[in-house]
Amino acid sequence: MRRDPYRVLGLPHGASPALVLDRYRELVKVHHPDRNGGSAESTARFQEIQLAFEELRARPAPEGSIDERLAKLEQELGGPQRRERGPDPSVTRVTTLIDGLDDLATSLDKL
Repeated sequence: MRRDPYRVLGLPHGASPALVLDRYRELVKVHHPDRNGGSAESTARFQEIQLAFEELRARPAPEGSIDERLAKLEQELGGPQRRERGPDPSVTRVTTLIDGLDDLATSLDKL
């Protein structure tokens, strides 16, 4: 299973393309096989960084800010809808039962 490309690069989700590119360049300098003697570990990490960067670069850039996208989504879904809440039948039954027990206790106290 492939790892999340944002985690591989150590970036927050939705990072800007400029931030992705800067982080990619930093990591490539550190993990390039020519700098680290070509060990299998550094080569694997380098390839992982390459794949993550290519995957993020291939994704289309989102249109607008996150607030604009959320507003658009709410508008498409019809906006927030309030539900009218009535009395819950289970609560009503329990309340009736407790009232009946109180009446019974009062009757027993009178005896």
